[in-house]
Amino acid sequence: MAELLLVSRWLSAVPGFLTPRTGPGATIGFVPTASSIYDNRAWVDFDRATLHEQGWHTVELDIEAMTAIDLAKSLETVDAVFVSGGNVFHLLEVLRRTGFADVLTERVEAGLPYIGASAGACVIGADIEPLALLDDPAEARSLDSTTGLGWIDEVIVPHADGIVSGRAIINEFSHRFGGQFTLRLLADDQALLVSGSSRSVVPS
Repeated sequence: MAELLLVSRWLSAVPGFLTPRTGPGATIGFVPTASSIYDNRAWVDFDRATLHEQGWHTVELDIEAMTAIDLAKSLETVDAVFVSGGNVFHLLEVLRRTGFADVLTERVEAGLPYIGASAGACVIGADIEPLALLDDPAEARSLDSTTGLGWIDEVIVPHADGIVSGRAIINEFSHRFGGQFTLRLLADDQALLVSGSSRSVVPS
């Protein structure tokens, strides 16, 4: 049964999500891959520091450098997984190319708690095509399909309060894609909590 916390930006919902599932002080596999194409990764450093301040231990999972065997073994040694923000197209391309998408899906379906922030939240949905309004698809030239991991049948749209991208871009999501996809717009102080078949928006 999938246990997911899909965060737009802030991480204040993490303790309430993880503690009942892992206990305090759990070890989180931290996947920074979505940001690896950028020189400035300040938001990733901030998220890692926030998790430490909350009392969690993190283990870096550089899935672009790890072998398939190591990727599978890494998920046996952590209590949860955190996938950070960045470019969702690059993230999806790497997840598929390395095989981590399949390994991660299997473990999450078996109950491993998953926290996705921004791109890490978007990649698990039905499709990432609409996210071209926020991220540059050209950063993942070998990506041959925008179909997401499909853990939920919605398209997560982060930063829906417009603070990051502006209101016009957020309005364009509904105008261009509202008839094609089920959109889940999340403001930066919101997260989507998924527990089995139950879904609810919580403060974050």
